[in-house]
This record gives sequence, C-alpha cells and structure tokens, in this order.
Amino acid sequence: MIRFAAAVGLLGGALLGAASCDRPARTAGGNASAPSAPSQPLVLLVVEDPPLGQAIAREWRSRTEQELTVREATLADVAAAHRLPADAVIFPSGLVGQLAERGLIQPLASEALETPEFDFRDIFDQIRLREMKWGGRVLSVPLGSPQLLLAYRSDVFERLELTPPTTWSDYQRALARLSDRSARGEAAPRADQPRQAALEPLGEGWAGQLLLARAAAYALHRDQISPLLDYSTLRPLVDQPPYVRALKELAAAAKEGGFAAQRLNPTETLAALARGECAMAIGWPGAGAAETSAAGGGTKAIRFALLPGASEAYRFATQTWEPRGGEDPVHVPLLGVAGRMAAVTASTADLSRAQGFLLWLAGREVSSIVSPQSRATSLFRFSQASSAGRWAGSLGPEAAQGYAATLEATLCLPRAFPAVALPGRLEYLAALDRAVLRAVAGEETPEAALNKAADEWQQITDRLGRAEQKRAVARSLGQEEL
Repeated sequence: MIRFAAAVGLLGGALLGAASCDRPARTAGGNASAPSAPSQPLVLLVVEDPPLGQAIAREWRSRTEQELTVREATLADVAAAHRLPADAVIFPSGLVGQLAERGLIQPLASEALETPEFDFRDIFDQIRLREMKWGGRVLSVPLGSPQLLLAYRSDVFERLELTPPTTWSDYQRALARLSDRSARGEAAPRADQPRQAALEPLGEGWAGQLLLARAAAYALHRDQISPLLDYSTLRPLVDQPPYVRALKELAAAAKEGGFAAQRLNPTETLAALARGECAMAIGWPGAGAAETSAAGGGTKAIRFALLPGASEAYRFATQTWEPRGGEDPVHVPLLGVAGRMAAVTASTADLSRAQGFLLWLAGREVSSIVSPQSRATSLFRFSQASSAGRWAGSLGPEAAQGYAATLEATLCLPRAFPAVALPGRLEYLAALDRAVLRAVAGEETPEAALNKAADEWQQITDRLGRAEQKRAVARSLGQEEL
C-alpha cells in the first residue's frame, strides 16, 4: 500500500492522462459507456480501514482478470485534499456531507441501482432512504452501519425478574436494581471479581454520539425538521432541554453504573458484557468483541433490544414537552454513528466502470464476504440476516441472530435522528465529547457543559461559513438538491 500523500502527484497525473486519452463517450444522461479494453486499472482509495481494502482486493482479483489498485488514506489526508486521486473511495459513513459539499464525490445513476444484482430494496430502510442520500440524490453505497443497541445478560435479568427497558426512565430503574448487590443474590459478583451494573461507550469519538443517541427521542418532535441546528439561523440546539435532560440522565447512569471513568468504544462494552463484567451494555458486537470467560458464563445469555427511547418529546417551537405515541414511536435511532460507505469520485476517468465496481462491491454476494472484514461495519441487508454471525465476532448463533433482528428492527423504524454529517463533523462531535466528559466527571453541570459546547458549535459554523453550512444542513435533510 502506498500512502495517500505520496500517491496524489503520481496518480493524479495518471488520472489526468486517462481523462484526456481514454475517457469513454457519455450519453445525454451523463452515464459513460463501458470501455471495451480499459488501459488503466481501477483505483480504490480506502480511508483508515486497511483490512477492508485488502479483503476487497483479494475478492476482486479472485473473480476478475482486471487490475485493482488499492491505496490507503487517513482522515487528515482527505481533509486536505482538493481532489481524490482514485476512481472510488471508501470512507466513514458520517463524512458523506464533507465529501459531497467539497465536490469530491458524485451521485450514482438511479437506473443502475435498480439492477437485480444490486437489489436496492434489500437494504435496510433507513440506510436506503437516508444514509445513502445527500441533497436528494443517492451519493454512496453502504458497506454496513452499526447501531447503538442495548445488550444484556438474560440470566441476570431473569434472576431479578427484569425486562429490557423501553424508555430511559425504565433504564435508570433497571440500573438501580442491577446495582443493588443485596437484590442480585447469586448474580452478585465475588468480592475479587466485581461486576458493574452497566457499561456505556465514553471513549474518544463516542461520548458525544452517546449523548445524541440518548437525546434522539427527546429532541425529534414530529414537527421538528432540524433537531441539531435551527434551520433558519443555524443556532445550535444542543444546549436546549432535550439534550440537558439526556446529559443529566447519562451522568446519573455513569455514577450508578460505575463507568464514569471508563473510556470504552461500542465493541469494547459488548466484550465486557460477554466476559461477565457487567449485566447491561450499550454498543454492538464486532470481531473479537464477544470473548468468553469462565466467570462470565460465555455468550449464550446475551440478548439484544432496541436502544431505550422516550414517552415524550420536546417541541422547540412552543418550548413544551408533549407525549409521543401512535405514529410517533418511542424509539428513535441515531444515524451515522459508524460504518463505511463507498462512492464514485469526481475525478474518475471512467464513470461507468467506477459505478459498476461499487454496485458489485455493495451487491448481495460480494458485500457479505468483504464487509465482515472491517471492524467498522455490520450487516445492512435483509438477506444477510441468516449469515449475521459473520459480523458478530464470537457471539453464538442465537445471540448473533438476535443481534441481526434487533439491528433490522432499529433501521426499519419510521423515523430516525439525522447523523452529524455536515462538513466539520469531527469538530462538532469533539466539542460534544468534551461537554459530556466534563458533566460525567462532575466538573460542570450539564447545563454549563452544553452551553460551552453550543458556543463551540457557533465558532465552528462561523469558521466554515454560515451560508455554506446552511446549504449543507438543507441538503442533509433532503430540503435542497445537490
């Protein structure tokens, strides 16, 4: 693999040469006719996921006689690039807005998505209808988007006669009971092997998203178009009552559950659950995430449930809380937490071939082979449920099937909280990370911490350009075309 920075000049010249000599004729609709004998190998740029790039290269070479050059890039490389020296790029799901608004990737032809081989409607609803789109256009194909789910030990829950919590209020009550050693009886750990009541991901890059996931059902009122930034003024809403309430509950849970000082990612929380170190966790399984320990009793007892939601939502227009219900479900998933997407670059010299490669990659057969090789992906098709174990690490068959069913149910809910997919995503989320950790540590009140985060969001928006960010917000919500 050649580093991205070194490849820019060399590959850029190659692509410019291909553009001038080998560009196929385009139809009136903008599609390219497939070249009979491509003189240049396809070039795939993979952002911070070497195992995925290597798996794709192996699969391509085993199935075709064509060359594929795979190059690696870092997030910093992509942030500094004015063009991507490749035909296609694989990137973290939340970066779609940044790449789109800078003109680094281009939409896919809608007719190409309707082929039986790609099977567009086999993709989970929220990924197909939301994550793949920007500005009303399908801009990328998925390779899997994990979701924050609730996982728990059924053996512990049965002893305490607990049921999976539906709302965050229920979750806090379950947490209090799980923390009561006298109530847990046989389920209580030995003195030399403490078991926490719960674990939630507070590691770098995850604390802010955990807050958003907890606040999603509170903040996504049925009349609210843009729950993160005021649609007209771009004023941040993260210091408003839904987020303050969610952060207060998170801080209380961290104290009760004993995880305030732990900085884990979502797969690490599940690994701890499988080892018997906690009774309940928020996260998802991944390669090596479900290790077994004799003390923990293995992974057979692990069950999954939808992340808790809320029985009421905050209406920003009237500054009042209103009940959820009917067509306004209790559960609201947060999109774009993690995952990998693939798109055709704006600099490709062969649009038709690059697009065909992506549809092959994300199609039913190939995606089920290469996607599980990444720690950042998960199943994303209905047809992949039967092979869910490929994405579930060492979880047993029953737990893997439960995970698949819960993930499918989550991504087929009628409404979802929009991802922070704007340009500046990582900066916005870092500001939320800091706010969450200050509040959890007791250094600031949730109100004060979120006020600081909102000020930081204002500064980020000003630096990136308010007009540009306003256009990006509209496109992220499908209110303006790309």
